Amino acid sequence: MTGAAESARGALSRGDLIGAYDATVAAIAEGDDSPAIRHLQVLALARMGDTDRAMELFAASGLDASPDPHERAVGARLLKDKALSLPPGAASAAALAGAFDAYHAIYAASGDAFPGINAATLALLAGDTARAHVLAEALLADPAVAAAANYYDAATKAEALLILGRTGEVTAALAAPPVRESRDYGARCSTLRQLAMIAAHLGLDSEALLAPLAPPRVAHFCGHIFVADAEAESRLRAAIDAVIEAETVGFAYGALAAGADILFAEALLARGAELHLVLPFAEEDFLAQSVRPAGEPWLARYAACRDRAATLTFAGEMEFFGDGAQYGYGSRMAMGLARLRAEHLAAEAVQLAIWDGKAANGDAGTGIDVAAWRDGAGRTVAIEPGQVERGLTRPEPRVRSAYDRALAAILFTDFAGFSTLSETALPAFWDGVMHRVAEVLDRHGDEVACRNSWGDALYAVMQSATGAAEIALELQDALARFDYATLGLDGAGGMRIGVHYGPAYRTIDRITGRTTFYGTEVSKAARIEPVTPPGAVFVTEPFAAILALEAGSRFTSRYVGRIPLAKKYGDYPMYRLTRAD
Repeated sequence: MTGAAESARGALSRGDLIGAYDATVAAIAEGDDSPAIRHLQVLALARMGDTDRAMELFAASGLDASPDPHERAVGARLLKDKALSLPPGAASAAALAGAFDAYHAIYAASGDAFPGINAATLALLAGDTARAHVLAEALLADPAVAAAANYYDAATKAEALLILGRTGEVTAALAAPPVRESRDYGARCSTLRQLAMIAAHLGLDSEALLAPLAPPRVAHFCGHIFVADAEAESRLRAAIDAVIEAETVGFAYGALAAGADILFAEALLARGAELHLVLPFAEEDFLAQSVRPAGEPWLARYAACRDRAATLTFAGEMEFFGDGAQYGYGSRMAMGLARLRAEHLAAEAVQLAIWDGKAANGDAGTGIDVAAWRDGAGRTVAIEPGQVERGLTRPEPRVRSAYDRALAAILFTDFAGFSTLSETALPAFWDGVMHRVAEVLDRHGDEVACRNSWGDALYAVMQSATGAAEIALELQDALARFDYATLGLDGAGGMRIGVHYGPAYRTIDRITGRTTFYGTEVSKAARIEPVTPPGAVFVTEPFAAILALEAGSRFTSRYVGRIPLAKKYGDYPMYRLTRAD
């Protein structure tokens, strides 16, 4: 296996589906177009729930002719995913039968247990219990499955036993070392979902039965900044260690300020957790405002944690200019990223806070972070800080801005094919397409902070990511019903919508006299829609993160890769927005 394939496989095992997909894209760009890389790429998309795109890549890659049964079986897995997404009925039954046939053919040709156990499960779900039992018994008779010496054989054994209703033996199989000690969280997540589906079909309570498969939790951590104090730190570190152990945290997102943040980061790294840092603005200013004022000793500890972090993300590219909302935005982005990762792992996201229990005023602070997390129905585990010195003297910001700024969801659209319209088609476009756009915006009233149009383009700013998501998808719904033939188009046209979230200047447009927004984040948002397919909504990672925090599971943001934005604006992670299934 090549180094690129190893990197992608490692990311999949950590449940880092975005990292796995990016690794395969990089490998292909460097000339490694092997079946192993293509298989991992399709598998990453399948685990992210992007079944349609995974099917396209599977068909184009020739994996259906691979000599490796696992590479061929990913096509059957996609058929299964498609079948399970359908409502009960004739179409669902036919799709399940097709997925069963695909898995069973690979099993019959190879004798491999992986397609075999999936065929057994699909037979059960399709109502053919007798056939499911025959297949499950045959798999249990396989010497490798019976021995269950590795994770996949042990998982196969547990699944076959569950199909047969032998729940006591399922518990024993899942408690055995190959499963209990496995750190392949991606595989465990897939097994957990499959076994939970079987248990639900059989009317069994799966929570206790499948507890050994539960992945580690994903944490957002936060807390007060305080002066170095060996005694207080020792007491807090013991409490942090106990909480991390009790909550089985394996992945964590947060900032790296002196005090609580660094204590959490050190404890998480010592446990072997995967640490992801999100800083609210330029690192130089963050150190000056949030680390150095608490004492020089924190600087070396900051650097040690930063160097061992899996990722370092900046919520904003600007300097700190005295606006507490910059801190609040960074915290909310970290919370959203934690929730996105938890979705990929089928894990619970929990907030860990060193917090005195007092509500905070303004735009930032531990109390604000806790309230934001709980507003999204999140669970917080709070640790009382006790006596710590929090009276800090911070320097004046390097820069100041007297101009009004606000966090905003920024939407741009344009219409593919507009430049080809004839002069006589323009009134039909204006009365048909842009009239529908206006109706959608009007329905959302006060949510829309500003709007403008020119030609085929729309620029709108909303006060929340949730509102922007609703508007973007309603725009596509409204335009999907429009007859493009009236414009002389053959169906190749359609609206491209790009949405971003971030801080921007808010002012009165001196030309129009209406409220408008401008700044770096607005310019970035304008570069998204040109790279968006007609009929789709592409959103940035900050938008996807804030939406996950605000709206929970109402929407799905499926990763599409690092996309070069228009006008050489750089490569950024992009997601395709849809309503949740």
